[in-house]
Amino acid sequence: MNTQKISLNIPVEILDRINGLAEKAEIDRTRLMVNMLDECSKTLAATSKVGIYQFSILMRDFGEKMSEWAKKIKAKKVEPL
Repeated sequence: MNTQKISLNIPVEILDRINGLAEKAEIDRTRLMVNMLDECSKTLAATSKVGIYQFSILMRDFGEKMSEWAKKIKAKKVEPL
């Protein structure tokens, strides 16, 4: 995949939250942001083809997948005694 560098002005509070999430996921901030933008843009593109009910289902599914991902990340951090 070709990439292009861009600049963003992000409020400090959001950047701090992103940094914390990236640290917990053990990935760099850029990778986390690219992943989020990729998934969000795919979701938004899909919702342009569906109605509001289907959109709510897509958002529910997205939330469930994010919860599964978070549980996997947490499981990686726990070391057996």
